[in-house]
Amino acid sequence: MTLLDDVSSISISKSAGYGGFNEQYVITTDNKAFISVFEDVLTHAKGKKQKVNIKEEKPDYDLRIRYENGETHGLHLVLGNKGERSRIMYIGHENNSFELLAEDTAILRDLLEDEKVIQ
Repeated sequence: MTLLDDVSSISISKSAGYGGFNEQYVITTDNKAFISVFEDVLTHAKGKKQKVNIKEEKPDYDLRIRYENGETHGLHLVLGNKGERSRIMYIGHENNSFELLAEDTAILRDLLEDEKVIQ
């Protein structure tokens, strides 16, 4: 997955479903260590076509990535359990996902647990 610019902040909310964006953020952070780990995980993600049943499935989290240049991206995250892969996709492009390796899922879960996003 390619990022457009340096990330300035990340906002995370529980998802209400595909296609929309929940702006009731659990956290918004500009912590450089958090962002660095998050960027590293995203850059390892590999593109993959998928079929999503947007009426019956739901992502776990919505993410708003804000870049230094002022642009933003809305993403859905389907977070796997430890030992499983996760998927991330741009909102509105749910059939084109990016798959995270199980190792990156573990890193991401730890990061989100540390920030009390996952309890």
